[in-house]
Amino acid sequence: MIFAFNIAGSEYRFDSARPIDISIPLDFHGDQPNAFHLPAASAVVAEGGDFIGDTRRGGSCNCETITMNPHGNGTHTECAGHISHERIAVADVLQRALLPAALVTVSPSAADPVAPAERSVSADDLTAAIGRLGDLPAEFLHALIIRTIPNDAGKRSAAYSGENPPYISREAMRRIRGLGVEHLLIDLPSVDREDEPNLTNHRIFWGMESVVPGAPEPRPPGTITEMIYVDDAVADGIYLLDLQIPAMLLDAAPSRPLLFALEH
Repeated sequence: MIFAFNIAGSEYRFDSARPIDISIPLDFHGDQPNAFHLPAASAVVAEGGDFIGDTRRGGSCNCETITMNPHGNGTHTECAGHISHERIAVADVLQRALLPAALVTVSPSAADPVAPAERSVSADDLTAAIGRLGDLPAEFLHALIIRTIPNDAGKRSAAYSGENPPYISREAMRRIRGLGVEHLLIDLPSVDREDEPNLTNHRIFWGMESVVPGAPEPRPPGTITEMIYVDDAVADGIYLLDLQIPAMLLDAAPSRPLLFALEH
């Protein structure tokens, strides 16, 4: 079905039957991405009394109990509840169904002053990547999707723990916040350094960098989605984003971001 909408006086159309899935499918019985030394996600057959939740073992149906941690087990979306004392649920924060979005590709090759030997996405490279999209209406930076290179399919099952993977530099995160981005999506395990104790970039994004411990905390909007995978066949440009999450009342939940190509 073709839908049309208007942004800044221009009409755009998209086909709802042709989504582009940029999530990483989580295979509970096979290879899967992993980060922060968290246990792999698992699924075991539910058993109790005479019940066996496995048709291959004579059960009447298949029924599995899953164990996972969204922050380290694949594509997930998190809210400010990830760093706040107050319990804030991502399902309460993410209310809008369709979001104008921009996809850019950046090489995380810059040295971070905090850790010169590691690779991070610089503010200048990010600004240049956005600039290559041309004169965008501000609405298309409501959500920003960052694809990093190299971009091989190994990201779908990468073991990031202890590898010091790339991340967003603090200057770049301040630039992202200054652009008014409310929903940030990246194909890295975190916007922060692996061993960053204060999750400084998360705090910058949600405007909580200067919050004093014990003081009243804000309830900032916006989400961060980590560990996506955007195939090289998907061109940089503007899209409509459907950021799907289950109604879990947690700071983070597994997610399935879908992109829809736009006709202007």
